[in-house]
Amino acid sequence: MNMIKNFLNFSDLNYSQINDIFSSQQESKILEGKNIGLLFEKHSTRTRLSFSVGINKLGGNFIDIKFQELNISRNESFEDTFKAMDCYLDGLIYRTNDHQKLTQATQYFKKPIINALSDLSHPCQILSDLFTLKEHFGSLNCQILWIGDMNNVCFSLVEAANIINEIDLIICSPTYISNSINWKIGSNIRIANDINDIDLKNVCCVMTDVFISMNDQDNEEKISQLKPYSVNSELMSKTASNSIFMHCLPAKVGFEVSGDVFHSDKSIVWQQAYNRMVAQKKLLQFLFQ
Repeated sequence: MNMIKNFLNFSDLNYSQINDIFSSQQESKILEGKNIGLLFEKHSTRTRLSFSVGINKLGGNFIDIKFQELNISRNESFEDTFKAMDCYLDGLIYRTNDHQKLTQATQYFKKPIINALSDLSHPCQILSDLFTLKEHFGSLNCQILWIGDMNNVCFSLVEAANIINEIDLIICSPTYISNSINWKIGSNIRIANDINDIDLKNVCCVMTDVFISMNDQDNEEKISQLKPYSVNSELMSKTASNSIFMHCLPAKVGFEVSGDVFHSDKSIVWQQAYNRMVAQKKLLQFLFQ
């Protein structure tokens, strides 16, 4: 039985466990007879669908829980709500606007909890993205450029790079954003504030995300300051000849990425999207073995 019970941050895994998840081949019915709750406080397309289908493929049942229909919206306590879920469910996939709720939930729900996105991190996205990178290149020994906002997806990527030393990660973000971040940064991670200061010829993967995340208010000033950090064909032309473009989606084409890049042969965003289901099935097998 694994020591890990919950997957709240990417750092809940170690190097060996990541390799075990990626290399697992078993198409088991490990969730047969189990009921997994999907509790989403925020909108979701890929995460909700990929987990729902993945749970079905593993023989389990998913319960789509409408947060607004729970009695917590009528002043039942957070503690009692999650203790009630613990009575019925075998696992919980939880998307929230406050990471502390995930941590708090583990006190009352004593079965596996998976972070389906919080304001702090999005570990399932990066688990899937790295699986996609390894599938595409054959290894994770590659240079990744993250460009744009340093948001929850970027945080999980940094956590992953802190564990997987073969990743060479460059983050390019405005000074006012990078100076506000207090993350653990490994020796294989560099932060730059000007794309012109980066030698791009060895970059094999360019990653980005929307300028305004779900947790942010619409902010015209932030969008304006991030415009120079958009991924366009000029940037991609300076990267390695076999480079790829990745985006966790949904994308705002014309903002963080130009249409000619998003729809180009270098873009593997739909392979990424499909692999959400593949990687999350592997994660569920790992958590419930």
